[in-house]
Amino acid sequence: MKSGVLLDLIVVIVQTTLALAQSTETPQVAAIPDTTRPSGRAGHCLVYDDQLKMVLLLNGYQPPYQPEQSEIWGWNGAGWNLLVKNGAPSRVLGGAAYDSRRKRVVEFGGIGMKGYSDLKGDTWEWDGRAWHLMPDTSVGTRDHHAMVYDESRGVTVMYGGQNSARQFDTNTWEWNGIAWKKIVAPGPGNRAHHAMAYDAKRKRVVLFGGFGDGVDEYFGDTWEWDGISWRQIVTSGPPPRARHRMAFDAKLGKVILFGGTGVKTTPGPGFNFLGDTWFWDGRAWNEAKVSGPTARSMHAMAYDAHRQKIVLFGGGAGGRERLNDTWEWDGNEWRKIAYD
Repeated sequence: MKSGVLLDLIVVIVQTTLALAQSTETPQVAAIPDTTRPSGRAGHCLVYDDQLKMVLLLNGYQPPYQPEQSEIWGWNGAGWNLLVKNGAPSRVLGGAAYDSRRKRVVEFGGIGMKGYSDLKGDTWEWDGRAWHLMPDTSVGTRDHHAMVYDESRGVTVMYGGQNSARQFDTNTWEWNGIAWKKIVAPGPGNRAHHAMAYDAKRKRVVLFGGFGDGVDEYFGDTWEWDGISWRQIVTSGPPPRARHRMAFDAKLGKVILFGGTGVKTTPGPGFNFLGDTWFWDGRAWNEAKVSGPTARSMHAMAYDAHRQKIVLFGGGAGGRERLNDTWEWDGNEWRKIAYD
């Protein structure tokens, strides 16, 4: 199985210091002075921290450099700040979600510094002050999976991906802050590089697309998880794809999908990069006829509940190119953030 991704194995030396301030109610993170923004990257994660009121960025391919330890960057709507430089071991194509009940960033799996020989099966949590390695290793190794936090049930949900033997995992896993629980339920089957988002309006986890174990086998199906069973909703909608991303726009009450890679229209190497935007309202998919970010894959998206905007950062656009642009979706259109 081809992974469709390249891993750079050079170490970057980051010469900054860490400053964290703490209050009795909300952790106050003192940003390390930095006039830049995150380096171009793909295969990273974005999550929204409702205590800090920031979108947090973790990990990702960052050629020509790769940090030894994971950074955390924070986006507050005005600029990016490097909040933490050392934490959980660096990785790409892992999963992350924000547990709003416990106020923790949850991170699991991914590809480590040495490639597939360094596939991760560890669970880490960040409480706004420090990273904590959790003891449960029952899931095993995993990459190319997807994770979201189910607010109504208070658990982080994970589905899909591949292990060190490049086998697919078709079980649904849920993390309650103490242990992973395996839920064996018929559902989306073999797939990786799919996308998931939690629909808070309808209290459902929504999954779309991904790729299977065949050559150019891309999926275009939509599934929903209600905590008990998976249900396939529709087969029509966005063209089949993988390496796309989704986020729930709470103001609109809809899941937003952007980009990814689809079936190639002409023979040859490389990917067919997509740059379309779609809405899911629980009944049907509709394409938003808007201009926006350039076509890309393995970017990251998260909804900023404080500012009511979806934030998109980075991604890959062919070869070793890694993007470091920031975009925001306000419910009607995409806007590229202009940096000084």
